[in-house]
Amino acid sequence: NKAAAAAAAASAGKRLSFVRSSFVVKMSSGASLDIGVCNHSTQAKFRGHTVLLTGASGGLGKALALQLAHCGAHTLVLTGRNQELLEAVATECKSVYGDILLHTIPCDLNDPQSVSALSTKALELCNGRIDVLINNGGVSSRSKFLDTNLEIDEKLMRINFLSGAALAKAIIPGMVQRQHGFVIWISSVQGLLGIPNRTSYAASKFAVQGYCEALRAEVATSGVSVHVASPGYIRTNLSRSAITGNGGLYGQMDKTTANGADPNDVAISVLQKVASGEADFIVAATLSARVAIWLRFLLPSLLNKQLVQRYEKSLREDEPSSSSSSS
Repeated sequence: NKAAAAAAAASAGKRLSFVRSSFVVKMSSGASLDIGVCNHSTQAKFRGHTVLLTGASGGLGKALALQLAHCGAHTLVLTGRNQELLEAVATECKSVYGDILLHTIPCDLNDPQSVSALSTKALELCNGRIDVLINNGGVSSRSKFLDTNLEIDEKLMRINFLSGAALAKAIIPGMVQRQHGFVIWISSVQGLLGIPNRTSYAASKFAVQGYCEALRAEVATSGVSVHVASPGYIRTNLSRSAITGNGGLYGQMDKTTANGADPNDVAISVLQKVASGEADFIVAATLSARVAIWLRFLLPSLLNKQLVQRYEKSLREDEPSSSSSSS
């Protein structure tokens, strides 16, 4: 009958809204942006889930939030240091999927008490259930080893590793109890390959890799999957916000970062790889980075020579700026 046909058409239209090749986001500035979307199976995987996402105020975190909203996530808990930016992202997510529940919680990942308060508040808001934990928040570094204070090493470990470990300890027990959950940790290619002038950053990301590899085996039979995404350069403010050896702000946009992958493309790739069951994967990495990672295992002496050459090149590039600043 006509009523049944109309209901079927409406249902089909609702389903098709999740499989478009792109969707429109109403930006906080008032403008509209048409961006790509995850495939249908990925949308189905995250639909109806409750997600806690750190580093959600911009860059890759914002892109992940928008994609998860389009997937039809039930609830998004967005965290970061800037409440105003978090609320702007929440508004944009609401424009993508009006039925989504959104919470914003300011949090400083460098402060263990703030991280503890975040996990407590998030679980309260979500009635004790978080299905997906995405440890995306982090900071980079730019300094030579000899110019880096130990406090900077400690700070990057707190932000990039220990904060995520604390959230995992608070949230994973509930996942294990329910026999279902996803832990997604955004690491870096530099968690697989340490490069000069990044000792603090590399250490924190290598910690993530080892921690997740051990954790993955422990929770594998509990319905909880642990995923580590190792991106190359992404077009975000990561280099501008990087910390120098004395705690200052690097404040520059590196050419490699400026020419990096689009955050939305990386977000789609991460979510699709997680949905397909990939546990440890590289995204948005250049061919040279992929070759270097293989060299680390196959020809480590050759890789070491290349890294020495890279460091010596960085010293030569620093010479003009050093001499001009002293004049």
